[in-house]
Amino acid sequence: MPKLRTLRLATLDDAIAEIERLRDHGYTPRGRWSLSQMSDHLTKVMRVGMDGSMPRLPWLARKMVWPLARWTLWRGAMISGAPAPKPVLPAEARDDESAIDRCLATLAEARDRREPIPPYVLLDGLTLDDWKRLMVIHAQHHLRFLEPTPTPTPQVAAQSTRSNRA
Repeated sequence: MPKLRTLRLATLDDAIAEIERLRDHGYTPRGRWSLSQMSDHLTKVMRVGMDGSMPRLPWLARKMVWPLARWTLWRGAMISGAPAPKPVLPAEARDDESAIDRCLATLAEARDRREPIPPYVLLDGLTLDDWKRLMVIHAQHHLRFLEPTPTPTPQVAAQSTRSNRA
């Protein structure tokens, strides 16, 4: 696996800003999914949490997942390599600007949500605040696979302009 960048997102607003930065300034993928595909996946996972649109895991499985979820919240990072359930896998389209727009809108909706989420598919007793934190960690997990295109600093850009005139 390629070396991934360190990315620390604290809020859903941070996730919004990072997706906008990647969309606006470009990136190099270090994994299989493009920004559009990650956005589609993140949107589907958030919709499951907000809409309760996926059948819940059996009781015993939910009890077994809880320690991993608590560890993820405490650590602020997810483990890699766990396969996503088929209903939340991304679409095949690698360059779908509308998928990014839907993700940004869904992140804003999640950020602004005040009412409790429906019983969550993976866990029992998940609070809205913990769910939001899990969504931030989930976005962070995926977005670290996209290396932002470096943007020149104003000083470097000015030097480049001067040298082009010479």
